[in-house]
Amino acid sequence: MSERQRALAILRRIERESSFAAPLLAGETGFIRTLVLGVLRWRSRLDFSIDSLAKREIEPEIRDVLRTGAYQLGYMDVAKYAAVAESVDLAPKRARGFVNAILRRIADGKAPQPKDLATRTAHPQWLIDRWTRMYGAERTARIAEANQQLSYPDVFSEVAPPDSEPSPLVPNMWRLRGSSAQVAGHVLDEGSALIASIAAATSDDVLDLAAAPGGKTLVMRARGARVVSNDLSFTRLRMLRGNVVVSDGRKPPFRRRFRTVLLDAPCSATGTIRKNPELKWRLREEDLPAFARLQRELLQSAMQLAAELVVYSTCSLEPEENDDVVHGIERCDIARFAPEGAQPWIEGDVLRLTPESGADGFTAFVLKV
Repeated sequence: MSERQRALAILRRIERESSFAAPLLAGETGFIRTLVLGVLRWRSRLDFSIDSLAKREIEPEIRDVLRTGAYQLGYMDVAKYAAVAESVDLAPKRARGFVNAILRRIADGKAPQPKDLATRTAHPQWLIDRWTRMYGAERTARIAEANQQLSYPDVFSEVAPPDSEPSPLVPNMWRLRGSSAQVAGHVLDEGSALIASIAAATSDDVLDLAAAPGGKTLVMRARGARVVSNDLSFTRLRMLRGNVVVSDGRKPPFRRRFRTVLLDAPCSATGTIRKNPELKWRLREEDLPAFARLQRELLQSAMQLAAELVVYSTCSLEPEENDDVVHGIERCDIARFAPEGAQPWIEGDVLRLTPESGADGFTAFVLKV
């Protein structure tokens, strides 16, 4: 199976089976990873070009082929003739003439350029609309444009890894310029490390109530905190050693209180679109209330387990999962606990880290019990 065939098969699994890209791309070549993530990242803009030239209904099987060809033509360093010819070979025989015609017109620059932000940055219109209401048009444009940038791993390490630059947000975090395969240290987003650093700064006795996959626990321990890690998934906690409990965070077995409880709650993850572009095509606005219900249940548990403070965070930008969930609970000044580099992202008593920072988007509060 050629690399293009492999990429097409992975895209079809993601689309048809609602699979996530990251596990399917583990161990794949750079070409396959670039093509799959690129098509996911730019899907609606690719469709805009295809549909403006086709002017007819296109079967999903044919559209997948056209998307891979259009992405190679517009965003990859691939010879135009190769992008067109190889894509035509992937199409069913009955559609090869059609695919050839569309891709040749795209290669010749015949596709119009979109003017609206949603299509230009390949985001669902409903996300652009709600972010505009929350953040204003200019910041929304910066968020959407940042989501379209290539994403490289971040590493938590006491020593600077090769080919990296220091995070402006969090001490001991490094932004890599390539693969993390040969790098010593723990891979996690610097936004996650920031939340963990805030929690560790509140006290040295912390319960990480929804700890998987474990990166925040490791950062807090490195910052000197004693951490008990809890999560419903044993498999996702395998990287951790010691003080690990497997339980539903809504009904945990703990018989004592912790000075601080960190609840980085399961969420819609709209702050992580840069790393997980398939999310923006899968999520629906009507999904948000279900996340909020779970978050409220987990927060109620966290408040009962905390002796002093709860650090509540999500990797979501949506108020239903953040401000609305903590409404009515007294807050601390989060700036007291945040590193210097994070101060520009603090608005009043809330951290609103959005993707133009270069990190995943996170929202966080420090709540009084």
